Amino acid sequence: MGVRGLTSYIAQRAEIYLKPFELHSTALVIDGDNLSCNLYKDVTGSYSAFGGDYDDFYRAVVQFFQVLAECNIRPYVLMDGGYEERKLRTVSTRLRGKITVIKKINPNASITLFPLHMKEVFVDAVRDCGVPVMRCVFEADDELAALARKLNCPVLSYDSDFYIHNVKYIPLITLTVKVLTKQVKDKKNHKQKDSRDLRRNEAKNVEKRTKSNKIVGGIQTSEQVASPKGNTKTYKYLDCCIYRVSHLCGRSTLSPEKLPLFAALLGNDYIARSAFKNFFASGLGKAGRSRKLKIQQKRIQVILTWLKEETAESALAKVLSRLKKNQRESLVSQVQAAISGYSNELCHAYDFFEEHYEKAFPYIEPTSEEESGDEEDLASLEENLSAGEGEEKQREAENEEYKEQQKEEQPENEELDSGEDVEEEEESDEGLEIEVEDKTLLFPQWFLDKLYPAHLARYFVDLMHLRKYINNPQIEHFPFHDSNELALPILNHVFSLLHHVEGEKTEPQLDEEGSPLPIEFTYLTRALRVTNVRYLKMPIEKEPAYAFEPSAPDARHLKAVFKDNIPHADTEKLFKKVDELPEDLRLYFLAIIYWLHRSEHCDLLHLHSLILSLIVLRTIDVTIPAEREVKAFRKRFSKILKAERAVRDKEVAEGIKRGIKPILLELSVPDRMPHVPKSDCYLTQERLLPHFHMQEIFKKKFDLYSSTVIHSFAEFQAVVFQLNGLNSLLDFPLLSPRMNQLYCGSFLYNIYDLLRNRADVRYHVENFLLPDSKMMFDFYCFLYDWCAEFIPHWKQTEVDQTAVKAQKKRLKKQRQAARKTEGKECNADPNADMVEDADPEDAFFDLNNKFCALKVA
Repeated sequence: MGVRGLTSYIAQRAEIYLKPFELHSTALVIDGDNLSCNLYKDVTGSYSAFGGDYDDFYRAVVQFFQVLAECNIRPYVLMDGGYEERKLRTVSTRLRGKITVIKKINPNASITLFPLHMKEVFVDAVRDCGVPVMRCVFEADDELAALARKLNCPVLSYDSDFYIHNVKYIPLITLTVKVLTKQVKDKKNHKQKDSRDLRRNEAKNVEKRTKSNKIVGGIQTSEQVASPKGNTKTYKYLDCCIYRVSHLCGRSTLSPEKLPLFAALLGNDYIARSAFKNFFASGLGKAGRSRKLKIQQKRIQVILTWLKEETAESALAKVLSRLKKNQRESLVSQVQAAISGYSNELCHAYDFFEEHYEKAFPYIEPTSEEESGDEEDLASLEENLSAGEGEEKQREAENEEYKEQQKEEQPENEELDSGEDVEEEEESDEGLEIEVEDKTLLFPQWFLDKLYPAHLARYFVDLMHLRKYINNPQIEHFPFHDSNELALPILNHVFSLLHHVEGEKTEPQLDEEGSPLPIEFTYLTRALRVTNVRYLKMPIEKEPAYAFEPSAPDARHLKAVFKDNIPHADTEKLFKKVDELPEDLRLYFLAIIYWLHRSEHCDLLHLHSLILSLIVLRTIDVTIPAEREVKAFRKRFSKILKAERAVRDKEVAEGIKRGIKPILLELSVPDRMPHVPKSDCYLTQERLLPHFHMQEIFKKKFDLYSSTVIHSFAEFQAVVFQLNGLNSLLDFPLLSPRMNQLYCGSFLYNIYDLLRNRADVRYHVENFLLPDSKMMFDFYCFLYDWCAEFIPHWKQTEVDQTAVKAQKKRLKKQRQAARKTEGKECNADPNADMVEDADPEDAFFDLNNKFCALKVA
């Protein structure tokens, strides 16, 4: 949710509120969405303008969790679910901001727009590391705090909400992802304490990283260090800073029960800061005259000073008295929800991890004496709430006595104002009652069973709960319709299944005349050619052709989507031929066929680029160490490259043609790919490595960057995303595509840009892109020929013409070369053989030169 300005305020006073901490041998609850966004921003940088480099992002996530494992840290990752209805206004505002970003795309700009499959790739990487992961129903903040309190461990995030939560909080900005080693000096002091404050240079570093918004400078594992002599033990740790609520409340500035109101006054996603305009104008003094502090920083100082002299009840009453009536309930509900977060012990994540993972909780530390002191301070919140009734009655009596004394002096209109204040106090008192609501009761159990393991994307919650779909724009061409438009029939089919569950069918509502209203959802997307949000009503087009039983779903729903939406394709033949492909590519190539038939902007060069991308990522990155920097790659593998080049040059000189081993020829083309030699991978990677980087010309002339090319790839990503969502709802009849092994946006763009000027694409791929690996080229031909049967006829004619032109051009060059060879033979010297056979030591007498006889021996 975010408390505005609090992160900067804490960072500027890091030596007061943050304490140095060594993170090791403990459990760690991680905000998955927050970590994934910050890692992607740090890893990809300007390459986000090409639609997503999922391969680099996946490796960064894996390296991050490997570093945690090296320090004996047991992480637990919680992902956000859907949006709550009260946050829709904020979501719409942010959506409008994203639309503004894509209106003028600049590949050199530092603004990052997160790609469509980023969260799914993050979840895949977390699972591959063996880390427990769960998707919450709504925002994961309360669930993160509850799990951290149960395990008595820190929360890792970069969300200012945790500055007011009753948890140990490690801001991600302070974490140095570099493994350090230290000797264990004394067993008694093995458990660290917050024994010292941050040094001045450490505090400045926190503030600097906050301003630059740079989370991870570089993930580094520990280097091999010589083991110490004797019985000295060492441990590995990560350097970071930790925050506790007591650090903010311990200076008598704020008591824990005032924290929710403090956060609300600063503004968040649920209530606008402008709502308190009247209160700030009349209820508080001036914010000070310092020019170094921003307005929000001054506001925080003033609020802290004001709350110091107020109780929680009196402060809330004064704030409510200056709010509009329609805003009072929202503020009271926020404060109530925040207070309940402190004492909420309902934790679905704990039960889920305990049920689905073996030895899920190896680290559950008892509360230490130092931490128990903090908890006692925070426990005063519950005591204050339990004793609140007596205090309220006492205050009401005092207020009544005060009003009786002022009745004779105050006019009638002031009496009415005081009466309104009493009503507002009563409303605020009612709002302070703690009610821990279990929001999972809003959903059926079958849905939660699919949602908790993060099999379903977060938009499923919005479709079920709000009947809305928020379409976050990708990097796409602004004058075109949004890239998700051609995948809307798949989304509509998913919505239809959710409301036609066997035995739980949603009944339509009736209008005034008694006619049934259509069951529909609202589609939030960008308007065409305008920086605005468009709201579209999307009714269910037709009921599903087959019943939907969540425990045993029918896989024929996938086939039904293709029958209804791509009538020109032979669906029966398509689903029979898909079995010829490797299992992990089947859903991906079904998406390709759907995209080729539905998209107006894609051509076959896009198809060539997609096939080349998956061959490189799926084969080379799995076989040899992944390295994307050209200089680093050549420096690291220079010996291997030189040796292999020498071998192959010798074979060419001797006329030996390099082929495939006879044993491998017995296998099908897809089955040969795990046996691709490492030498092929090294040489091919060296040739293709420059295409993984942005072209240098864009740094000088970024207007050469083509968003129309990116738009077609964005449409394809949308089709894969929606098709995979339907596949996950059907319990994965086909394997989910691993986008980190299939899609790299910058590589795709560069390859497309390279191939668009080539008359014969296959010839160029064979001789210039994949000449060092016969097996990779055969796989490329196999995949393209598989797609060729289902390419729509209106796109295949253009390919035939191009191929004919290329063939004519190649034959013309061959004829010209033949004529040159014949001309050289005709004009050759007839005595050339005599000259070659002559002994160079023999004397040469030129009969045409009369002075030749005068030559001195």
